[in-house]
Amino acid sequence: MVERVWENLLVAVEGPVATVTLNRPTRLNALSRRLREELIQVIDELEGRAEVGAVVLTGSGERAFAAGQDLSEAQGFDVAEAGRWVDEWTVLYERILRFPKPLIAGLNGYAVGAGFQVALLCDIRIAADHARFGMPEVDDAIPCITGTWTLYELIGRGRTLDLVLSGRMVDAQEALQWGIVTRVVPAAELARVSAEEARFLAGKPATAIRLNKEWFRRLLLEKLPATEAYAKEAHQFAFGTGEPAEKMAAFLSHKAVGRST
Repeated sequence: MVERVWENLLVAVEGPVATVTLNRPTRLNALSRRLREELIQVIDELEGRAEVGAVVLTGSGERAFAAGQDLSEAQGFDVAEAGRWVDEWTVLYERILRFPKPLIAGLNGYAVGAGFQVALLCDIRIAADHARFGMPEVDDAIPCITGTWTLYELIGRGRTLDLVLSGRMVDAQEALQWGIVTRVVPAAELARVSAEEARFLAGKPATAIRLNKEWFRRLLLEKLPATEAYAKEAHQFAFGTGEPAEKMAAFLSHKAVGRST
């Protein structure tokens, strides 16, 4: 049962499991500034609710978990705005990492660019069999710096370079082989399987879960300051050339959805 409807999110709680659904289906759940703000607020609330032991994060509709940044917001960025943009994303990424309860990504479709990065910061990723994944920032003339950070230790240098330099997509089975996702299930079973995994983890001792997650967070955060600093530098340089604006304008003239950061 849906407990609360936000502008861009749906939140439902059943027993110890909360399900948070990114709810912009007409935009393939692109991660607008407002959606990101709401997601941080929801994470704050769920952390404080003792009855919630684990969370499933998924997307509405059958096509996409999250199509990434809503490019219509970034199209006209100047150098200063590009730097602030990186800061905003870092706030979201750090908040996800600080969440002390198990966080399962139920990947119901495309997870692209920043949407893929959000999924990678979750603890466990379960994919529908038609889901696809990629970091296509290069096609928008945007550097993929935080995407490299989230992927590198998970799949290694070679495969990360493959995805980041080519912008190509991988399907669910290839993602499973690479270790990007832990399970692939039929789309019709995704919600049930994700909730079962969350319920199972919610039954584990909360203190041990929290401490385990804190250590993983610290390991990831070792590289975050350098990642953030270079991401700002790289984005400001890229947006200063004007090329991202040209690429995004061309993309948006054909499709009214966002794709990446």
